[in-house]
Amino acid sequence: MNCRSWSRSLLGAALLLAAAASAHAFDRAELDSAVAARLDAAVADLQAWVRIPSITAAGDPHRADKTALLNAVVARAQALGLAARLLSGQQVAVVELGQGPDALGILVHADVVPAGDAARWAHPPFGGELVDGAVWGRGSLDDKGPLAASLYAMAALKDSGLPLTRPVRLIVGSSEENMDWRDLDAVRAAGLVPAEGWTADAGFPVIYAEKSYLDVAVRFDGAADPVLRQFSGGTAPNAVPEAATASLAGEPPKLAAALKAAIGAYQGGATPASFALRETATGVEITTRGKAAHGAKPEAGINAVTHLARLLHGARQALGIDTASAQGRAVAFIAEQLGLETDGGTLGLRHSVANLGASTVNLGLLSGSDEGLRAQLNIRVPTGLDLATQRARLTQALAPYQARLEVIEGKEALWVDPQTPLVQTLLGIYRQFTGDQTAPMAIGGTTYAKAFPGFVAFGMGFPGGPMLAHAENERLEVDHLRRGMAIYLAALAQLAAGVTLQPPPSP
Repeated sequence: MNCRSWSRSLLGAALLLAAAASAHAFDRAELDSAVAARLDAAVADLQAWVRIPSITAAGDPHRADKTALLNAVVARAQALGLAARLLSGQQVAVVELGQGPDALGILVHADVVPAGDAARWAHPPFGGELVDGAVWGRGSLDDKGPLAASLYAMAALKDSGLPLTRPVRLIVGSSEENMDWRDLDAVRAAGLVPAEGWTADAGFPVIYAEKSYLDVAVRFDGAADPVLRQFSGGTAPNAVPEAATASLAGEPPKLAAALKAAIGAYQGGATPASFALRETATGVEITTRGKAAHGAKPEAGINAVTHLARLLHGARQALGIDTASAQGRAVAFIAEQLGLETDGGTLGLRHSVANLGASTVNLGLLSGSDEGLRAQLNIRVPTGLDLATQRARLTQALAPYQARLEVIEGKEALWVDPQTPLVQTLLGIYRQFTGDQTAPMAIGGTTYAKAFPGFVAFGMGFPGGPMLAHAENERLEVDHLRRGMAIYLAALAQLAAGVTLQPPPSP
């Protein structure tokens, strides 16, 4: 489109929307036209932003690439006529339309997870290539595409000329992926936390409730065990360990006989793990095989670590494991306090509420050597049992085992009344655009909505699509970018300007 036709399109959309404002409604054709006029620019920006490897990795919360991306977002926002700046620390960008109290907020993030093996991608993970109607690359879906949709929806609202009843504030964080959200402290320090809003970093229709999220490490230090020399398993705290191994020192035939007897007598519940033995020159190695599952649904898996701990604890006398050693105390804790439970009942964390379901506790990682063991737990609890209470009960449960509790990360549970105008407005707009009557959702996972009070998760993933966030060949369909931008524009117009979307005429 040439510059003159571009200007005519913007002016026409602005006039139409402004005229419709007096009737407190605008029609779908006008909104679609405003979105179409900006789609090519949004795609081009998304491609450019994907090419900036704004990676957040463990132990590396701040990188120059992330600041470079935030600067690019600020420059684009300013070019679109929006007020934009980086906050202190240069890790958060804020884009604003209008001034005053009671701001409506949109929260997105500019950082991405590592790409993994680039050879497994059909297109370069940081190439931002437009192929087969989609922008390919790490972050295209999570969360740079939603960032582009939100920014251009704000620009369309500005150009419409609609008088605002409240300001709109787009907040772009840069350390979301490692659950370290301290970059958002700059937003709080500047007094810029919106009154309510949504994160465009999840899925449609609306997520109004989430369990709390607590990652803790339990450390068992002290004298090494003379028999149990190594015990480990798991790959991530939020995944059920599929495998675990333990190495025991001593006479191989004697140890093997004791373990075989223990395996024969083992009661593993309805879904037992399997065990395999291998004699070595210095003892026996035992491997346990379970079933992997997401840490938010540990009941769907078979935890190899907890099963192996129960086996070793039951055979501790025959094996000669010292119950006072670091390894012996760790085995006892896992077997006695976790066992086959997945709801934290023995730990004092059992709790359930309607829609959110029951608490879940997953031992996702166990590591260590003859100097001690470290178990990492991922705990998710519905509203009504806050993080302070959870920590107190964990500390009490650990006391008999002389273990230390270290909190790695914690996020309180999220709950916004689904009958609030915010949720009902967002839900109604989504349904009007899609015809999908799915009810608002309560989930066991965690979204960026937990960052600020009064926030929910609203898009930008559409139901039924492939789950490509964090996966190889991540990509965002241009049509999904268009649909997301249209939905966000309608939501902003209604919630920040009091202008509703007029349904299309009946055929």
